[in-house]
Amino acid sequence: MKKQCRIVICSLLFIMFAFSFLFCVSASAEKDVVVNLQIDNPMMLVNGTSLEIDTGRGTKPVVVEGRTLVPIRAIIEAFDGVVGWEEETQSVLLTMEEDNIRLIIDSNVAFLNNEARVLDVAPTVINGRTMLPIRFVAEGFNLGVAWDGKTQTVSVIRDLFDEAEYNRLKSILPEYSGTAYTMLNGNKPFFESYEIISGSFEYYSTLDDLGRCDVCQASVARDTMPQEERESIGSITPTGWINASYDVVSGGYLYNRCHLIGYQLTGENANERNLITGTRYLNVEGMLPFENQIADYVEKTGNHVMYRSTPVFDGNNLVADGVLLEAYSVEDFGAGLSFCVYCYNVQPLIQIDYATGMSAKEGEDAPPQEEKRVYRTPSGKRYHYDAECGGKNAYEVTLEVAKNAGLTPCSKCAE
Repeated sequence: MKKQCRIVICSLLFIMFAFSFLFCVSASAEKDVVVNLQIDNPMMLVNGTSLEIDTGRGTKPVVVEGRTLVPIRAIIEAFDGVVGWEEETQSVLLTMEEDNIRLIIDSNVAFLNNEARVLDVAPTVINGRTMLPIRFVAEGFNLGVAWDGKTQTVSVIRDLFDEAEYNRLKSILPEYSGTAYTMLNGNKPFFESYEIISGSFEYYSTLDDLGRCDVCQASVARDTMPQEERESIGSITPTGWINASYDVVSGGYLYNRCHLIGYQLTGENANERNLITGTRYLNVEGMLPFENQIADYVEKTGNHVMYRSTPVFDGNNLVADGVLLEAYSVEDFGAGLSFCVYCYNVQPLIQIDYATGMSAKEGEDAPPQEEKRVYRTPSGKRYHYDAECGGKNAYEVTLEVAKNAGLTPCSKCAE
């Protein structure tokens, strides 16, 4: 019996490997998915289409010790994942892309990529069906999870900016003509109806193979907003981060570590999945006014705002051309707030090499990357762009030397 079980498991692993390979080579296999499940309801919605969760069995999501448990197979497969069962250990094996989760029936210890995690509630068997904690599973696979207490509905979300969406955007996007942003699609967001989610949540896509950010979105509400001041984000180095100081840039430095979803909306601090290399012009003139609109509306009404921020990279460029912002106020069906704008990642009077992040004043040649200079002190742990910030003992070194010495950027002058 054990030998037969091993053969079955090996076969499942082979299928899982083959599926993963196909997934990696075919971008079309990655798709946007929203799954909605309601407590005590045997049906679920997958991108707005009603399907039975557990065909012919009528299995329903339940709440145990304050946590939602669901029959997992249909949900995982909706996200192109694979579900396996190991009889000998009474374990459920879940695989999605490069991540894997092992959950053991009646055990509060689960394994995410072979690292042990403690669960609030153990997986269990109800009416012959294995029921798993949906939030742990979803967050383990970096999916967004929203809970709407009014309707007792949990939503699981994945959103990726694919080639078709990129081509559609580029076909309607005007060239930069001197203003920080432009309205698109009649200023109406591109959300599908099933993408409008009332329960508060945050979602930050995994970094791509080049380390670049992808779609970030949230259903912003008062409970997602921070209660304390933002801390340093200098530990994060987004792609294309080759900063430089110019006298024609307000504040001096060309680049900011630019939150795709502003800190004031979700309180995300040094999250590498939410920070891109953005010009000060993009950050302050382009994105900030729209983030302020959302914050003001939420504070005033207490309603949710569905918000999506998508960095747009051309080819393998390390610096985004710009950021697409979409917002829609949920409870009043967009009457209070609705917009669709593209903010250009440019800086007047500065030319940017979007492939690398190098820059120069218009009409001048960019300096070689290895000649970038910073300041450090003999005993310090940080490097500085401003010699005075480093103190009287600061001396000049190349950025490469500073990084090789394990120094991190100063949160005051090097962000």
